[in-house]
Formats: sequence, structure tokens, C-alpha cells
Amino acid sequence: MTSEDVMRVADLRAAGVPNHVIEARCRPGGRWQRVLPGVLLLSPEPPTDLQRLRAAQAYAGPGSVITGVAALRAQGVRGLPDSGRVHVLQPESQRLTSYDYVFLERTSRLPHPVRHHGLSLAPPPRAVLDAARREPNPLRLHHLLAAVVRAGLCTAQVLLTELDAGSRRGTAAPRATLRTLLPTT
Repeated sequence: MTSEDVMRVADLRAAGVPNHVIEARCRPGGRWQRVLPGVLLLSPEPPTDLQRLRAAQAYAGPGSVITGVAALRAQGVRGLPDSGRVHVLQPESQRLTSYDYVFLERTSRLPHPVRHHGLSLAPPPRAVLDAARREPNPLRLHHLLAAVVRAGLCTAQVLLTELDAGSRRGTAAPRATLRTLLPTT
């Protein structure tokens, strides 16, 4: 599987593929399918997890960074619940809206991405905190934060420092949970 399995319609047109060919191949029973507005999967098969991530990033556009549980799972963190949604950070200047399984969030603090399988992913500290800020269940929140700390991807102190650097919105519960994960002295 290559990154060319997911394409933006605009890129196909720029490469010289006529509109009528794109439309014909996207008809029911065709060889391609529309997975998000302006984004095609060049296969009739259901998209894989990796293809869903590629499609989300293609939809969000240049400069976007996948974060949250999807970014953590793509970087090898196992045992995390899958909500089916892909959380994508986009530059403040972009005005796209969330669609279907893609949750878009504009931010002035785009992280320096980790490149993996052709995707731009938020580093684990940012990814886990973006997920934690939206997790209402205290048990799942603890499991989420503890999984990243146990995996050695970062410490509870690093996560608390990252929380201090960003928006305060949604940080009370993650902050309290992280305090329970600090080493006792």
C-alpha cells in the first residue's frame, strides 16, 4: 500500500485526470470511492485504518497534524480505546469544519510533527493530552494517561509541563489524574 491509495480530487485533476473519469470510477460498483469531501480512495475495498488517517490528513490539508488516540495508535501505543474519530489539528488560518469521522481543531500551537507512514503525527505528549482533554470518563482518562507513561513515551511531569504551555480548557481532570501518576518521593 502506498500513499497514492488516497488522493485529493484536486491532485488528480492537476495530474490531468478528467472529471468524467473521476465521476465514472466513483459510481456505485466502481473502482474508486469518495471517503471525504474532495478525497478519494483508489480502491473499492473498505478503507484500512491507515487509509482513514491518510484521508483525514488529505481532507484537513497542508500543515495539519493528526493527534489524540489515532496519533498514539499510529505510533505503536496499544490498548487504547478507538472512538472511530480522527482528531486533526489545523493551523489557525484554516477554516475547514469537521466532517464524518474527522474532528478538526484549529490551534495556534501546532506541534512539530513526527513523520510516520507518510503521516504528520503529534508527538506522544501532545497527542495524549489532546485526547485527555476530551475524555469525560475518569477510568478511561487514567488508563489513557497511564498507558503513555508506562510505555516510557514521556513522564507525568512532562505532561503537566505541556498542559501548562497550552490552553487551560479541559485540563482540570487530566491535571488531577497526572498528579496521581507522579513518582512518590
